[in-house]
Amino acid sequence: MSRPDRRLTAAAALLLPLTAGCDDGPAAPARYGPADTRITAHVGDRFEIAVQANASTREQWHLVAPGPSAPVVRGGGSRTETDPGTEEMDGAPHTVVFTFEAAGPGSARIVLLHCTFAAPCDGRTPVPTATPSATVAPTPPASPAPAASPTPRPERRVYTVTVG
Repeated sequence: MSRPDRRLTAAAALLLPLTAGCDDGPAAPARYGPADTRITAHVGDRFEIAVQANASTREQWHLVAPGPSAPVVRGGGSRTETDPGTEEMDGAPHTVVFTFEAAGPGSARIVLLHCTFAAPCDGRTPVPTATPSATVAPTPPASPAPAASPTPRPERRVYTVTVG
């Protein structure tokens, strides 16, 4: 090796450790699932809550009140991700991802509403899953009609976020 080549190699060797710590951009947000109802974050952290849904069966998730409180947690919207291997399938399940940012120290509640065919969010009465069979029997004496069973309410999933 000639003297100029050695200098270039030595300079490159000195610069290599400096580039090893270079940041490739912001870190990916921490991801939590439906069972992770206690979340701890630091101010400035971004995090996601990912839940499974299937619109073809009326299964949906919605962010509802009280929602995140802005001084502690800010909402960053939501997106849908297609589950791997289901891109071409009509009616396939997907993942709904809600994104948040830890804005300040404190505690906040994030509430997601899980709407299903049996427990709709829009107040509609669900379609019965079983059809009663008809039998011919003598007419019994008149009696008060049984009370209709109430429509199941959608599940409320509450996430407690502590920001330190």
